[in-house]
Amino acid sequence: MSQGLTASKASISITFLLSVIATFYYLFPVQNQPHYATPFSCSIIVTIMYWIITLLVQFLFISKSLFNTNVSLENQSNIIAIVGPHFIFSNILHSVWCFFFSNERFVISEILILLNLLNLLTLYFSHKTMSIKSLSDWLTVHLPVTGLPLSWTLYAVFWNGACLFYSHNKSLLPRLLGNIFIWEFMLVPLSLLLLYSDWSVSLSSSFLMLGVGFYQMFTKLFALQWIFAFSISAIDFAFSILFMFNNALGQVENHTPSTSSDQAPLLA
Repeated sequence: MSQGLTASKASISITFLLSVIATFYYLFPVQNQPHYATPFSCSIIVTIMYWIITLLVQFLFISKSLFNTNVSLENQSNIIAIVGPHFIFSNILHSVWCFFFSNERFVISEILILLNLLNLLTLYFSHKTMSIKSLSDWLTVHLPVTGLPLSWTLYAVFWNGACLFYSHNKSLLPRLLGNIFIWEFMLVPLSLLLLYSDWSVSLSSSFLMLGVGFYQMFTKLFALQWIFAFSISAIDFAFSILFMFNNALGQVENHTPSTSSDQAPLLA
């Protein structure tokens, strides 16, 4: 068991490092290149901030959950068994996607990002990490492993797809399709918020839409895309904050003394 646990920790750490390298080396440099300018393109500043936050909280997940002596081996094994394979697979797919996307192999990269979406949705709906009771454990496990990667992957599906179908060409039809499909970033996050009280996807989608709004506004001032993006960002943000405070109040009211959170199971 000890050897298997060590091997799993090593796999998680190595694939995480691979994801960090791919993000900085392949993804960030393509942001301002013309072939990546679509109705779904995001401000490079927002993209960099989003990924730095994501990678930092993922590092905290690894260090706090897997290399923390205060967390029991049983708890570590439980986390690895449930989220470990999905996290490893997500890191690998993201890294390979960054490579092909940066090399303008948009068909391959779209397939990869769709596979990662399927992987993260499987984690989301099968293991329900969003239902972790403790807020600190929720922030440690669900947010870095499921919430933030899922929001990015949903966004990347449309950005990559727009690149694939050449919607960076300034014709009317791609812009109209962009005006329609952008509302997915309100529909899906708010659905997850209402059904599961999960504000991680809606809040992070709000941040991404803020970046899309800034990019589109400076690209084409007289257009609907940036107006829609800012509107979606505001709606997602408002509902996320509302649910955050509601959940926090619920946790305070229902709080009862129990076993130390480091020893209590993080995942059911």
